[in-house]
Amino acid sequence: MAEQLSCWAPLPKGTASQVAEAAKRLEARGYAGAIANQVYSPPWSALAISGAATTTLGLEAGIAMAFVRSPFETACAALELDRLSGGRFVLGLGTAPGQWTEDYFGQPFSPPIDRLREIIEIIRLVNDAAVSGAPGIDAFDGEHYRLSFDGLVPTFGPGVRRVPVWVASLREKLCELAGEAADGLIGHPIWSTAWMFDHALPAMERGARRAGRSPDELHLQLWLTVSIDDDPTIAARRARGNVAFYGGIPTYRSYFDAHGFGGLSDTLVEARQSQPLEQCLDLVPLEAARTFAVCGTSDEVGQELERLAGRAASVCVKPPTWCVEPDEAAGQHDLIEHVLFDS
Repeated sequence: MAEQLSCWAPLPKGTASQVAEAAKRLEARGYAGAIANQVYSPPWSALAISGAATTTLGLEAGIAMAFVRSPFETACAALELDRLSGGRFVLGLGTAPGQWTEDYFGQPFSPPIDRLREIIEIIRLVNDAAVSGAPGIDAFDGEHYRLSFDGLVPTFGPGVRRVPVWVASLREKLCELAGEAADGLIGHPIWSTAWMFDHALPAMERGARRAGRSPDELHLQLWLTVSIDDDPTIAARRARGNVAFYGGIPTYRSYFDAHGFGGLSDTLVEARQSQPLEQCLDLVPLEAARTFAVCGTSDEVGQELERLAGRAASVCVKPPTWCVEPDEAAGQHDLIEHVLFDS
């Protein structure tokens, strides 16, 4: 399957040497790229280590939270990582839940769509100046950001390229923004396949056409949650943690409601106020787990991935993240790799 599709994988947490070894293993196994996310740390460090340890492996910030730092800092970080890796970096940007931005990072969140559009414009402004070797960077006068670069002497150096920007999305508006203003779209790991085909991709295409672009110009990367077992009930039960986690985020309610699980979201939001995630698993019906994750035998999962491969340029296939023991997660990683590379 890897011959048909570009496969990416997340980097583990660990020491510098552990991250480097993990990146080397991904490259040797045939992965096209490695992904580092942001919540407990910014994504830059692990990607820089991975770039130094490999020669062909792509590097993706997946995702960098857009509102927790200045757009200029994000642009400079992207250019530096691309230079350090010899042109292998992709900037994945996302809004992340508003609660995380406001409560964890102390930064304002709304209005996310127009604000993220301006951030992409600023990143492009800085990137274009670096590519052209311009003596300065033009001022930016937007609704959310007003930046003056008076007195700045750009020292980005030669050989700078245009860094791809991919937008991570859950719902339609961000999919439209990706089609309109970005180079790619990153699908949410809680996406259902029906949502992808009926809502996300049409929204991306609307945004692209509104901007006078072809949707074929965009890179679609699907993040897929996969649970493999010969027993379909066990496979679905393993995926309940992901539903319990994302369903407990209040701003995700409309997404779950669109699938007929609005009441479940309400229940999980209330439960998460007083209960740890592990105690919420039994609140998640197996139907919901099967809706928001690819569950089944290795053959069934492989067939579904092949179906999705016809629409995506790349995938990041992961086992359920939450409430899964490390040994079980490692076993799922092995099964997923077998489906991706050996079947």
